[in-house]
Amino acid sequence: MTARLVGVLGGVGPGATAYFLQRIVERTNASCDQDHVRTLAFNDTAIPDRTAFITGESARSPISALIEDGQLLEACGCEVLALPCNTAHAFFDEIQASLRVPVVHMVRETVRAAAEAGCRRLGVLATRGTVLTDVYGREGVRRGVDCCYPAAPVQQRVGRIIFDEVKAGRTVHCVVLDELATGLADAGCDGIVLGCTELSLAFGGARHAAGLP
Repeated sequence: MTARLVGVLGGVGPGATAYFLQRIVERTNASCDQDHVRTLAFNDTAIPDRTAFITGESARSPISALIEDGQLLEACGCEVLALPCNTAHAFFDEIQASLRVPVVHMVRETVRAAAEAGCRRLGVLATRGTVLTDVYGREGVRRGVDCCYPAAPVQQRVGRIIFDEVKAGRTVHCVVLDELATGLADAGCDGIVLGCTELSLAFGGARHAAGLP
């Protein structure tokens, strides 16, 4: 029996998509090529910026492109889709309603895992678009997890790191993660989530931030 084909709605951003695929390979218990997850990724870098649309800086909506890409992956035989972009989950319901196959809700799964690990106050480092749409907060309510975001000056710095450094291909020193998370630790958070796939690309090897898991 052939294993299910997983489609990846990629390009949001491209580096994060490549990292996501790498993590699938690394976390799969495989002893040969055939043991690995069958994936088909569409690294569509033409998708309009999600945060710019949410904040009103751009009138170009990414929704239709995300739906069209999902339908293309469906037509290629994908049976389940992954969307490795936290901010794009602000449009999750519209995307899922236009597709026949299920899309994994990455934010929902992250909050579920945090709750099962005993986290009750989760600090979220993410884009301004993710913060404004409260993607994590809405999922936190389902699980009894209070999701907190950084103070405005720190949030601005998070945005600069994502858009001006990581997306531009610049290296970010790991000590920066502790600096970003300190305020969330002081606010009583008992866990930190890298709520942007670009931050995972920059700090994916970190297991703690400001002393928090």
